[in-house]
Order: sequence, then C-alpha cells, then structure tokens
Amino acid sequence: MATETLAPTTASGSLTHENGITWLVLDDPAKKVNTLSTRLFEWFEEQVSRAERERPDALVILSGKPDGFVAGADIEELQALKETEQVIAMLQRGHDLMNRLAALPFPTVAAIHGACLGGGLELALACRFRIATEHPKTKLGLPEVQLGLIPGLGGTQRLPRLIGVPAALDLILTGRQVDARNAERLGLVDDTCHPADLRTAAEQWARGKAESKPVGGLSRKATDFIARAPLADRIVFDKARAGVMEKTGGHYPAPLVAIEVVRDGIKLPLQRALDVEAGAFSQLVVSDTAKALMSIFFRKNEVEARAAKLARKARPVGKVGVLGAGLMGAGIAQVLAEKGTQVVMKDRDLAALGRGMAYVNERFRERAKRRRATEAESKAALGRVHPTVQYDAFHRVDLVIEAVFEDVGVKHAVIRETEAAAPEGLIFASNTSAIPIARLAEASRRPENVAGMHFFSPVHKMPLLEVIRHPGTSEEALATVVEAGRRMGKTIIVVGDGPGFFTTRVLAPFLNEAAWMLAEGAAIDQVDKAMTRWGWPVGPFALMDEVGLDVGRHVAEVMHGALGDRLAPPPVFHRMIEDQRMGRKSKRGFYLYEEEGKKKKKGGKQVDPAVYQLLDWRPGQVSDEEIVERCWLQMLNETARCMEEGIIRDPADIDIGVIFGFGFPPFRGGLLQEADRHGLPWVVSRLEGYAARHGKRLEPADLLREMARKGERFYKD
Repeated sequence: MATETLAPTTASGSLTHENGITWLVLDDPAKKVNTLSTRLFEWFEEQVSRAERERPDALVILSGKPDGFVAGADIEELQALKETEQVIAMLQRGHDLMNRLAALPFPTVAAIHGACLGGGLELALACRFRIATEHPKTKLGLPEVQLGLIPGLGGTQRLPRLIGVPAALDLILTGRQVDARNAERLGLVDDTCHPADLRTAAEQWARGKAESKPVGGLSRKATDFIARAPLADRIVFDKARAGVMEKTGGHYPAPLVAIEVVRDGIKLPLQRALDVEAGAFSQLVVSDTAKALMSIFFRKNEVEARAAKLARKARPVGKVGVLGAGLMGAGIAQVLAEKGTQVVMKDRDLAALGRGMAYVNERFRERAKRRRATEAESKAALGRVHPTVQYDAFHRVDLVIEAVFEDVGVKHAVIRETEAAAPEGLIFASNTSAIPIARLAEASRRPENVAGMHFFSPVHKMPLLEVIRHPGTSEEALATVVEAGRRMGKTIIVVGDGPGFFTTRVLAPFLNEAAWMLAEGAAIDQVDKAMTRWGWPVGPFALMDEVGLDVGRHVAEVMHGALGDRLAPPPVFHRMIEDQRMGRKSKRGFYLYEEEGKKKKKGGKQVDPAVYQLLDWRPGQVSDEEIVERCWLQMLNETARCMEEGIIRDPADIDIGVIFGFGFPPFRGGLLQEADRHGLPWVVSRLEGYAARHGKRLEPADLLREMARKGERFYKD
C-alpha cells in the first residue's frame, strides 16, 4: 500500500495519503482531549483548503487521542468572549469552514472513537458519513445547553435535517449523550464497528459502501413534514417548550432559545438558518447564566483534579465490603458493582438483605431498560454483589463502607465486629451525615484507617461524595477512600471533621430558618414556591418530607448539642414527630401523600391542612423576598463559620458541594458566587437587619464582617 505523508505531525495533527484517501488525524498535544481551540481550528482550516486544492478520492477525519474524537469547543476561549461582535465573527468563520467541509466534492467520513461532543459532533455532522466504535467511551451528543448555550457550529440545523426534529430536540434540549448503537438507530451515524476495525470501516465507506445502505434515521420528507405542518408548533415545539418550563422554571434561557432556533431555522435555507443560530448563540455566550455555568465547569474540573492528585497515594483495593443493605448501603453496593468492583454486602438478617438485593437488581434492570447497559452487562454487574449475614466473608476485603443506622453505639459495635473479622490493614469508611468521624474512630483499633464517605441519596443519581478526614486519618487511608469514590464516578470534596461536616452543617440552618418562618406565619407552600422560583429544585419543606423528619431530628440534635442555640430547631419539628409525621415514607408530613400511585392532581402536591392545626399556626406577614434571603444567607453564614474553623476552605469545593450535593441553583454559579454578586457589605447589612428582628442566630459570622470591611470577595477573578 502506497503511503505518502502530505504534512508532518504539527501542533494540531497530521495528514497522510494512502491509495487515494487522505487521512486527517486531529491531535492537539497540548491537551489530553481534542477541543476546537483556535490553534486546532486554524490547522483544520489549512487542511480543508489543501483538500479542496488536491481533491483526493476521499477524506477521513479521525483522532490521534486514544479515547476521544473531539470533546467540543474550548470553553476557556468561549468564557473569555465579552462582546457579541466577537462571537459573531468567530461563528461566521466556523460556519464557513463547516460549509466548505460539507461541500467537498468527494466522500468525507468522520471516524469516531471516544467522546464526540458539541463542536466535535457538529464537525462530524458536516461530513457525508459517520462511523462510530462500539466502545463504552464512545458517546455522541450536544451538551451545550448544560453550559447555558446552544450548538453554534450548525448543530441546531444539521441535526434536525439528518435525524428529524423530535429526536434532534431531545438531544439538544437535554444534552443527552448516546452510544454508537443508539446513534445508529437514530440515524446519527451510518455504521458501527469494533474499535480495532475503525480505519477499515471508514475506508469501506470512503470507497462507496454508502451506496448499499440508506443514510439517516428519518427521511428529509418526514423531517420537512414535521417542521412545516400547520400544527407543528402545537405538536412538537409547544410540547418541547412546556417540558423545558416544567423542568427549569424558565431559569435557563438556552433550551427555550434552542427551540425557537430549530423551529425558525428548519423552514429556511441552511445558510440563512445558520445565521439565525449564530445570532442566538452570540447573545447566550455573553449572558450571566452562561458565564455562571461555565464557571461551574471549571470549578468542577479543579475539584476533580485535586481529588485525582490526592488519590495517587491510594492503596490498591480489590474487594469492598458494604455494611447495611438499606437504600444507602444497597445504593453504594450497586454503583460499586456497576463500575467493576467486587462487593460483599452484609446486613443483620436475610429479610433485610433480600430487600437490599432486590433494590440492587431493580437498579440494574432499569439501566438495561434505558439502554445504559446491555442485559449481559447488567447480569455480570449483579453477580459482583455477594450478599451475606456473616462477617466471615470480610476476611479478604480491603475497604469497608458502613451505612448502618445513625447511632454512635450501633456504629461503634460494627466497627469492632468488622475489625475482628477483616484483615489487619482494613480501611473503614462511615457513611454518616452528621456524627463526627473522630468520635466513631474511638472504637477502632486503627483510628488512622478510619475516614468518612458521606454519600447523597439516591446514590446512583447524586454526583457528590463528601470525604471526611478526622485529625488522625492517615494520608493513605484518605487517598484510598478518595480513589474508591473516583472509581464510582463521583465528584469529591474533602472536608475536615466536625458535627455535620460541611454539607449537612450548612443545610441544617437553611431548613431551620424555613421552619422558623413557618412558625412566624409563612405558609408551607409559600416558602417552597418562593425557593423553587428562585431556582431550587424543591422547597425546604418538600425536601424535609423526602429526607424524613426523623432523620432531620437526629441531625438537629447532633448539631444543636455541638454548636449551641443558634442551631436550636423551632418547635415545629418536635410537634411533627410527636404526631408521627415522618414525611413521605410514613405518608404523613407537611404534604399529603394519599394520592400516591394515582394521577397527580393539577397543581402538584397539596399541603396537609392538618399540619396547620397541629402547629396552631396563624398567618403572618413574611414576604417571598425575605423567605429567599433568610434561607440562603443562613446557609452562607454557616459556610463562613466552617471556613473559619478550617472544615472547608476552597471556594470551588464549597460551590461544587452545595450545587452537586443538594441542588443550590446552578445558574447562580454557587453560594459564594451569589454572595460575590451581591457584595459582602450587602450580605452583612441584610443579616444584621434580620438579626435585629428575629434573633442572634442571624448575626453575621466574623469572617463575613471582616471581608466586608476590607472590601474582599470569595473569588479573586
């Protein structure tokens, strides 16, 4: 086979010619993944110009990275854009290049292995054919909406023209990523193959295999019919708009803009449609929402990089023991097994163990049903969970994660029992939400091997893991639990020890303040609606019902006992628990749950009027503005105290913790970014005003006063 090198390896890739086919390899050596940075883009422009001049038989585009095609645009460059004119100029250049690629008078093939996302997928859409490998790392999608953006290199127009409007809207509005097989079903790719066969498959398509196979998942006629039908708005676009509003409350403009751009653009010639896309993108990229979401992207990367550095000292872990088969324990075991770890799951009796295994099995069946795993993969993962009621099976485990009842005596007992059965060097991690790890370590023969792993429920959905080190935790033990969390796919913050650690400690005053306002005359649904309108996924009373008021009482007792009267809970909680109102699990809480399993009433959940009678409640004058401010400012106040005590220090850890742990509104950029936006003098002034009216618990922390006095911010940039 004759091979001619047309261009040597450069800062961005290489170009070779083999028997009439030009192979263009994208490879930015300055980065672990390819992104459409200015450097790579300019090099790609040069290669397209060369292909236009030399006219090979075909052009195949592939990546030089082992596990990625192109992961999207360079977010740093996007974040630096300040003026819409800059953005328009950048997009016009990008659209021109994609149009030139699409117009090449010979077959063009995108040979995709690994992540093909955002601008990477838009590049592939400009090719005539797309081949993708059947590998777990191969994912295709347009995740721009997660950064407050829409696709900007033709994705809003080429995708619906290829796979149809409904399927395209689903991918654009959710940011959902699909594997190769699902992409082929959609018509997003033309063929799939084993990774080892990618070049062969790409060459076959470049040499004419396309003639034997129809291209695209939905014909152009069908797409045009959906787009142009008189009732299309009602059938497709109005439905999409309603779904977005229900999910986001209108706080995120990008998905709503995307709907309009697809709706308007599909009826226009492609070039005019691309101008519509460019105009919309240029407005979004300089918006506050996009800037906030992009900042979260970078902070998440920063937090994950710190965790990766910590994990370098980890001890190898083969088998993990999980103590407790309740929802938390079973959830931890399921995710560990899903990621390839052998798990021994223990509970006190066969009935509890059976319920735990049923939960694990249900999660794996759900994954298979949603095509996130094959039936064979799910069965193999289920086989990695070994249930037991005996400690004998723990004699070969390297790490134990305890998820038993939140009681110091119970946890001390299982620590002693586990250490008696397990290897001498066992590392023990407790999944507790409030009990100090140092107190638990008192029961251990090796307290240096004890740490905390605070998971959030449900484990398979919640991305955050809070790892807690007590003063005696060794570097090796800390590194090992961090690495275990990374293997589970979690975003990890490492915090110091203390009652409630960081996340529970700052959530407690948030919930407390909501309850105090209820006692002052604010209605339950008024408080919850004020907070959801501000951007929270659920309000504080709905959250308390989900968590369980008995759990909340335990946390409140720990926090109040350790931190004093400023965290004293109002009498609301005591009366609710006295009346056996534990929340959803008891079907008695702040809200009614009698309609569970039936069609939900219009307007969502209904407040249980009996609660007002129980609390001897009288309506008072508490504004929505006050509800919002007192809740988030109390969370900020406690965060400042955690920073003073060294529980947590890094602003990125804090904002990732509150967003990923319990849903602080992402479009606000995080708790500390919201504080910076208002300014700390404003924060201190508001807290002082509320403290004068409602008590010392609302007095601003010393750190907030000091920073306000000095004119400081949490973020220096």
